[in-house]
Amino acid sequence: MNITNQELLKISLKIEQDGMRFYSELAETVSDPKVRDFFQLMAREEALHEKQFKRLIESKDLESHGWENNPSLREFIDKKFQTDIFPPAQEIFDQLPIIGGIQKALEIAMDAEQIVGEFFRLLHDSCDDIEIKTLLTILEKSECEHLERVKSFKTKFLNDDN
Repeated sequence: MNITNQELLKISLKIEQDGMRFYSELAETVSDPKVRDFFQLMAREEALHEKQFKRLIESKDLESHGWENNPSLREFIDKKFQTDIFPPAQEIFDQLPIIGGIQKALEIAMDAEQIVGEFFRLLHDSCDDIEIKTLLTILEKSECEHLERVKSFKTKFLNDDN
């Protein structure tokens, strides 16, 4: 099945909206100000990504970009995006004590940031529009930075707690 720009826009917006919701819900749930500030920062960055991607794809809506018939991208979308990448934060905290809940939330965030980075890389690799490739490179790099930031925060959080 062909991949349309509208399908990619819908997936990309959902990823970023879910990420923003996930981090915002976590920020509202935790009492530690450092943890809350970290989650609020991540939520703001997800909102920025959503705006960037939406603006670019909508401005080029009817054009062909090279990813329309990419079987590996189609397979990745069908495999990774059948369920939510970012679950509701309350599910995590309802099932675990607070420290375990935050640790689990950070692990989920790391997995999600990795998947999203891989998604943007696959889009980049199959795209032939230089402007979109540039934005996708920036978005992929940003997701990689998010992954590293969450890893670092998790390590610091666990060390501070012990």
